[in-house]
Amino acid sequence: MANRQALEGAFKAADARLERMLPLMTSYADDRLLDDGGKWTVRDCLCHVAASARVSGMGQRALARLEGNAPAPAPGAPTVDERNQEQIASRATRSVREIVDETREAHAAAWADIVAMTDATLDTKVPDMYPWRPPLSVGGIILRTLENHEGGQLDRIEAALKSRTRWL
Repeated sequence: MANRQALEGAFKAADARLERMLPLMTSYADDRLLDDGGKWTVRDCLCHVAASARVSGMGQRALARLEGNAPAPAPGAPTVDERNQEQIASRATRSVREIVDETREAHAAAWADIVAMTDATLDTKVPDMYPWRPPLSVGGIILRTLENHEGGQLDRIEAALKSRTRWL
């Protein structure tokens, strides 16, 4: 189980990392990432982070699937690339500071979702979205989403920043 202390610590660490990187993300917002052939900028990746920062939703959706309450996928739903472009376009007029603030607000909302969950809910094992991976608890899925997905995106940003400056 991912206990509440581990989840709270992960949120605090993610928010601190965003704040630490903020000045350089602002300065290098339009610079390209290193690992995608120039597809995304630092800002684009940050937009993706903001769009998915309410990480409690992953655990809630997994629980809904387990309980048979998950909505069916919408026909003609946008592809991952189309969704990512929508996330970037919807934040086009926002500053890097505003996008970081949005991310932190989504983290706070996710934490409120977690606080509202019972220990039994957080401990409920749910099938992983990939059938080859073992089931995780709802809390474990939330923690993995925050640390692996969001953390991985921030790793990509950090790598791009480190390639351009020694101040990180």
